Amino acid sequence: MVNRDSPAVPSFDAAPPVILVKGNVEFFVEEAAGVAAEKLTEAGAELLRFDEDAPAETVCDALLNRSLFSAQRIVQFDITRLLGSETPGQLLVQAVEAWEKGTPAGKREAYRRARALLSALEMPAGGSPEETAESAARRLRKKDLVEPLTEILRELPEERGGPAVLNEALRLLLDRGNDGTVALLTATAPPQGVGLLVEIEKKGLVIEVAIDPREEAAAIARLGRARAKEREVTLDPDAIERLRVLTDGSPELFAAELEKLLAWAGSGGHVRAADVRENVEDESSEDIYAFYEAVGRRDAGDALGRLERLFSGRSVRAGERPIDTEDYWPTRFCAMLAEEIRRMVLVKSRLEEAGRGVDASTSYPTFQARVAPLLSEPVIPFGVSPFAGSAYAWFKAAQRAARYTTRELATALGRAAEVDVKLRNSAPPLETLSAYVGELIAGA
Repeated sequence: MVNRDSPAVPSFDAAPPVILVKGNVEFFVEEAAGVAAEKLTEAGAELLRFDEDAPAETVCDALLNRSLFSAQRIVQFDITRLLGSETPGQLLVQAVEAWEKGTPAGKREAYRRARALLSALEMPAGGSPEETAESAARRLRKKDLVEPLTEILRELPEERGGPAVLNEALRLLLDRGNDGTVALLTATAPPQGVGLLVEIEKKGLVIEVAIDPREEAAAIARLGRARAKEREVTLDPDAIERLRVLTDGSPELFAAELEKLLAWAGSGGHVRAADVRENVEDESSEDIYAFYEAVGRRDAGDALGRLERLFSGRSVRAGERPIDTEDYWPTRFCAMLAEEIRRMVLVKSRLEEAGRGVDASTSYPTFQARVAPLLSEPVIPFGVSPFAGSAYAWFKAAQRAARYTTRELATALGRAAEVDVKLRNSAPPLETLSAYVGELIAGA
């Protein structure tokens, strides 16, 4: 995320004439723009914020004329509709599909998409409907849509000012430079390669909003609380976490499903975890490392639940790396689990020999300083260490092994071969593996 001290956000004097903050989720774009505005105004600059309904002429006047009250002015507004959140080809198809509904709402949607299309193609709205439609369809290689687009443009209500005027004002500002006015723009999911965006990238500054994976859960929870407060809906913390899991931690998918839930609840409503389960389709993948963590905690309920998800047909990953579950998945999974148990046995027995302890509360820096050097020592007579590879992987194996005895782990490792034979002889995979994991956790 963008923070106030980020080098991505300049002071007003060092700022280019146009700064665009863009990202895939409106909430985080707005949040980052607020941080940028705070940094730009710290020397006392005047800040003018315009909402989406502000007349184009008013915004242009603020951009091109000097302030009467301050030597520095920041003009903040959203240009998503100028750039469009879709490609021009998609906008054309969406305009025609909305038009064909034949309803007043469909027509309004068609007009909105058509204006965004003309803005993206930088074509004037006041030209001949026939010529404009012909030119747009030819450029987008969708000549079969000339006729319906012509119909839309014939009835398109005249818009005073509009995107063309704002586009021109921003280009003028880009050419003029920062002479006391800076445009702070926002855009959600803009298409790449649109003319104005390209010009801002060349002559201005584009700040891309991205969520640090380590902060993703906290950021998503913040989004949920803020949107619920705006809509006057009570959103339980458990509901936020349930929605985050079901949407696989994707901020974009979380935001989209959250809007549906808040609309379902209505002002004054209440969204609980049970409501999320009933109303949201489970889109989440399953991380095999989360299963290993549950095994390490000896949490049978969580481990067996995650095991079921690993064999539910959903996508499976190891961290960010996808895992193929198409061919021989049960036997390959058994081998992966056996390898993890082998690592746990190996690191635990080595630490016991050296009189060193690692438990669930040991931090990675402590492990690096006190344990990793021991593990890297070569073993006589081989001259190499059996603990090659990532120190962090061995740290996690040591943590997971902390709640087990070496005997329990060694016994489980020995049973892995029996489980493998059963799976190869067509034993029910989930039942067979569930029994194995249950015995491992129970120490049986």
